[in-house]
Amino acid sequence: MKTIKKVFIFVGMHKDADEKVRKEIVRIAEENGGSAVSTPEEADFIAVLGGDGTIMRASHIARRLDKAVIGINLGRVGYMAELQSDEIQTLSEVFKGNYTEEKRMMLSVTVNGKREYALNDAVIHAQSTHMSKFLLKCNESEVSLYRGDGLILATPTGSTAYSLSAGGSVIEPRLECICVTPICPQSPLARPLVFAPDNVLTAIVESYGCMLTVDGREPETLKKGACVTVKKSDIGLRMIKLKEEGFYRVLRKKSDTVL
Repeated sequence: MKTIKKVFIFVGMHKDADEKVRKEIVRIAEENGGSAVSTPEEADFIAVLGGDGTIMRASHIARRLDKAVIGINLGRVGYMAELQSDEIQTLSEVFKGNYTEEKRMMLSVTVNGKREYALNDAVIHAQSTHMSKFLLKCNESEVSLYRGDGLILATPTGSTAYSLSAGGSVIEPRLECICVTPICPQSPLARPLVFAPDNVLTAIVESYGCMLTVDGREPETLKKGACVTVKKSDIGLRMIKLKEEGFYRVLRKKSDTVL
């Protein structure tokens, strides 16, 4: 990989309050002929300090600017983080060009003429505990009518988040597909589905009092009859890799952290 020198440091809310990690990254950058810059536009890559939520927030900046990111876990689990806080010195390898990149698929989510992007998932859910109905279509062909608490439409990256908690499949993050997982479905035959990345999925809300939440951001109220269209985004997220750890080894390690 090419040698990169300029880093923008994206810090999660209430993370690194004493700026200890930030100062260490600045020191490592300068020690290797690089520098920390004040805006992501100037940067060659973005170092994200926090947990998975922080990485998701930074991913939208990185996608828009086509910048690579590396996550440094200052949270609890950090499935997406490449480094732990005690592995900061390893960051010097990035400035030397000793790294690889892994592309993560993102979703384009459109509703009411407004488009958002998701690294993890788009969740259509009931506003209260009442049962709701959602009609799922794939390329205009009807797939199923779901009755329950909601639907999760996730990327492979998001398959280890809410989708997994709702009984969805674990998908290797290097794959490209769209995972659909029903939340508390009334039908025992309602199962998670996996769609090829070139499909366009449409979820039609057939109940009142539903909402759409994209990557955990502020939810949007959905009217009855609203159509949520989900497809693969043209641009994904570039993630910097420094370790040879396999996905399943990381998954086991992080699962032990949760337990």
